[in-house]
Amino acid sequence: MYGATSQSETPPTLQRLQGSARVGFSGTRLTELYQANPCRVMLPRSPGGGVEAVLLNTAGGITDGDCLNYSISAAAGAQVTATTQAAEKVYRSRGADSQVQCHLMLTDGAFLEWLPQETILFDGGALGRQTCIEMDGDSRLLALDWLLFGRLASGERLHSARVRDRWRLRRDGRLIWADDFRLQGDLESLAARPSLLAGARALATLIYAAPDAGQYLDPARELLQRVAGRAGASERPGLLICRFLADDGLTLRRDVEAFLLPFRAVLRGQPQSTPMPLPRVWAC
Repeated sequence: MYGATSQSETPPTLQRLQGSARVGFSGTRLTELYQANPCRVMLPRSPGGGVEAVLLNTAGGITDGDCLNYSISAAAGAQVTATTQAAEKVYRSRGADSQVQCHLMLTDGAFLEWLPQETILFDGGALGRQTCIEMDGDSRLLALDWLLFGRLASGERLHSARVRDRWRLRRDGRLIWADDFRLQGDLESLAARPSLLAGARALATLIYAAPDAGQYLDPARELLQRVAGRAGASERPGLLICRFLADDGLTLRRDVEAFLLPFRAVLRGQPQSTPMPLPRVWAC
């Protein structure tokens, strides 16, 4: 017969994901490729001589102490666009944070675009996310991260959840930008506060780090005037920062896509009327 188990007993320790993926490029050559379950790297063909890397989590989501580690490096003039195969889902946790750590390294005139798809936080979810960037003064970086509070189309609300999102950017070993975002508790009530998100349920941060970043402030502000949600741009020496807020994930995606298509073209010296296509997996 089965022994009785008290509901007050400590839940058993479950096996957790410890996945990682590393990919590196020098010029157009692949110099490193490492994959540990459940993380995988796909290298689709990319037109125009660029390099594209698609990272994916075959588990379909993370929860309760799972940890994913991504590392992307670009050197010797490599032009790399890296993204994720789908939105990352952060499911209900019994207590421990789900960890997503991303390390980006750029040297010798490389241009890296880190354009992952959304992260969706479910009710009861706990997310600790860190993005660490190391680059030299000759390289350029375009990096995006975004977060959705639940799935509004499914009627989901976040009454108890937490998120800690940290960015650290170093150029030539010197910290030039640090950014921390933290919410915990009833995210529905917290997000409604005017001093926090003023009712927004989806947010994104996009940065462009390069010696010429300041010259793109006016073009960025012009493009941000067209968004359906709320957005703004600011500039620091060698760094352009764009923030997006929206009432739902669909509005945010449309705003981010509408900005990236012409902005990526401008960064390559092309007119806004000839937008630079986004990674093909974004349309899947």
